[in-house]
Amino acid sequence: MTYNNDWKPTENNISSPWDVNVQENNIGQPLKTGVVDYSKYQILHQPKYSKWKCYLFGNRPGGNGIMYVPSEGRVPNRFVRFMMRICFDCMWVKEK
Repeated sequence: MTYNNDWKPTENNISSPWDVNVQENNIGQPLKTGVVDYSKYQILHQPKYSKWKCYLFGNRPGGNGIMYVPSEGRVPNRFVRFMMRICFDCMWVKEK
């Protein structure tokens, strides 16, 4: 199969014969150059992190293991932190 790299406007690939210099998107609508419509985008905001860090499954500060930082207001209470330490060897540390 050979490909022809010399593209020329025809009635099949432009919306009308007088729109030779108008670029189109993949559904045949003319492109607006220099205009960005931000209303179709959804902006995601990163949550604020708490001052607590949980070093999971035997990891300690300075280690290369798994570390979890909960979002602000989502820190477990003292009993849960204690049970995580006893059962799973997780260490909770609060930054100063």
